[in-house]
Amino acid sequence: MHLNRREFLRMIGATGVAMALPLSLIEKALAGNGDPRVIWLQGLSCTGCSVSLLNSVNLTTVDDLLINKINMEYHSTLIAAAGDLALNNALGQHPSADEIAAFNSQLLKTGPNLDFDLNKDGVVNLIDYNILAAQGYILVVEGAIPTGANGNYCSVGNRLTMLKAFDLLSNKANMIIALGTCACYSGIPGAKPNPTAAKGVSDTLSYLGRTRKVINIPGCPAHPDWFVGTVVKVLAGQTVSLDSQKRPNDYFNKTVHSQCPFREREEVERLGGLGCLKEIGCKGPRTRANCPVLKWNSPGKGTNGVNWCVQSRMPCQGCTEPGFPDAMTPFYGEGEEDDD
Repeated sequence: MHLNRREFLRMIGATGVAMALPLSLIEKALAGNGDPRVIWLQGLSCTGCSVSLLNSVNLTTVDDLLINKINMEYHSTLIAAAGDLALNNALGQHPSADEIAAFNSQLLKTGPNLDFDLNKDGVVNLIDYNILAAQGYILVVEGAIPTGANGNYCSVGNRLTMLKAFDLLSNKANMIIALGTCACYSGIPGAKPNPTAAKGVSDTLSYLGRTRKVINIPGCPAHPDWFVGTVVKVLAGQTVSLDSQKRPNDYFNKTVHSQCPFREREEVERLGGLGCLKEIGCKGPRTRANCPVLKWNSPGKGTNGVNWCVQSRMPCQGCTEPGFPDAMTPFYGEGEEDDD
């Protein structure tokens, strides 16, 4: 699965309006060089965030995404390889043998549009090789990381514990994205009594005595456009503004309640009512996410989703917030105060 950054972002560019990304930003990202290499670790999770991303039909179809669009070097659920062959993509040398062979085929060649003319000076030489060798990868972590029993509650490929794999790969990553509330804040695996000592990515880095910048994209599951829109911005060289919980302000700067179309309606006293659900336990007033805008289950390319929890008359359960689920229980029957 291989696609250079220009081709990857050309695909994304068609949906710039749906993601509220300016065209100039998309064009800047398209001008970049190199591949968006992705190593995706799955810890204690239900794989829901992967499923959510694969349901992003407004960006591309699932088969096109996996076969043509992304250089997914490791994902235990999605890649075709298994065992050591799969793990070598994540833990092996970089540049890979295939990349070195492809580079050597262009070494000292001149002309436009050479794949390995990474500094765009018209010739492929050792300067370009140094650029290639310095390129890292995007490390995506889905699921919580168990730290109890030396991490032996969860393994990656039957070779490493999840804790050890994260320790190795986080140290070399250019960017770390914690995808989903389990990866961001430990989520459901970290709920009381938390026998595995599950932690989110930032807390695990602290546990390992390391400091790295992390972008949190919470949600149970996370919305696919939150992930793709953030990656586009990073590849375009733009700063991703984060809130106090390390979430992108583009998607988490307002409460669900402040954007909810049912906000001005009469408050209801039972599930299924057509008014505001705040008085029966909706956590929208203290939950930050733009679910009411993007919605879920897009019907086609360039189109936002068709439904979301509250539109289905389900109170928001606050799944993008630290402490979920413990801090948000009980889910029903308890009134909420506005926090806009």
